[in-house]
Amino acid sequence: MPNNEEFWTDACQRAEQRCENQAKTISEMRYAGNELARVLDDVVNSELCQFDAISRAVCIATIAKWNRAKTGQL
Repeated sequence: MPNNEEFWTDACQRAEQRCENQAKTISEMRYAGNELARVLDDVVNSELCQFDAISRAVCIATIAKWNRAKTGQL
């Protein structure tokens, strides 16, 4: 059975690894969200979206929601 110091060292190392994994996941999700926002912006400004007001509104609202989420303004 590990002593108290070993227990806390192991627990801290596991917690540190979880934090690193979470930071990586957050970074990957932020990158994907930014890419999606760029694509939606391209769609909004393309001929595909010029005649469909609902599609345009959905794209604009989604981009705005993503921008608020990035800054913690949910």
